[in-house]
Amino acid sequence: MLNLLTAEKIKLVRSKKLWIVLGILSILPILQVVNSKISVNNGAQLNQTIDTVINGATGILMMEKNGLTVLLVISAFICFFIGEEFQKGTIRNALSLGRSRTYYYMTKLVVAALLTLVGVILMTVFGIIGFSVVFGFGEVAEISNYLWFAIKAFITLYFLILSNVSIYVMISFLTKNSAVSLIWSFLYTIATGFGAGIFQQTEHFKQLTFWFSESFLFYSDFAKPADIVKYPEMIVVSIITIVITSIIGILLFKRADIK
Repeated sequence: MLNLLTAEKIKLVRSKKLWIVLGILSILPILQVVNSKISVNNGAQLNQTIDTVINGATGILMMEKNGLTVLLVISAFICFFIGEEFQKGTIRNALSLGRSRTYYYMTKLVVAALLTLVGVILMTVFGIIGFSVVFGFGEVAEISNYLWFAIKAFITLYFLILSNVSIYVMISFLTKNSAVSLIWSFLYTIATGFGAGIFQQTEHFKQLTFWFSESFLFYSDFAKPADIVKYPEMIVVSIITIVITSIIGILLFKRADIK
């Protein structure tokens, strides 16, 4: 598996897709700082519940603020990253050398997870720095131990995003086509993200929506004590999602006919 990871590293460094993803996630918080500054200059007042990030301290919530954008950007990368292997036939090179399909699948998942981690770290760091420079570091209301809160918030948000990354990887291996997997990934993201809002208006189905990690990502306020206590639940749901999608993806990939 280490050999596969090394090969993926070489391909990624030479790939424009990698730098496009990192570029988008790095520039996004800078643009949002500028936009927030313009809004304040025009008389608007930033509100944490609505704007999510209003100072340097709340910059740790950049993943929450940009949840949909992060998912769409990462899903597009994964769809092309994996789909091209099938379309160009390069997947046969690795498998013909006796590489395990399980290792091959896990290699793609690990690469996608690491890229996501680097991307959200850059986005969060730039967000904290940018908002601190313009609006001051400040604090998070009702939070006494900021460092512990920041660590928990970052880990929880990353796991929520990572669970969706595992789903995008599974979809890409099932469809074996960049365009088709891109469509299904986008449909899944929109349906589970915004469709959950409809079911949350009902008494019987409201709780079911929180078996989808996007429901937590889109409909929770990670700076509020009432939602902070749900961090462990969010991580458990994310881990279950990662395990189930990985098992399904690997089993179906093992049975797939690689043409």
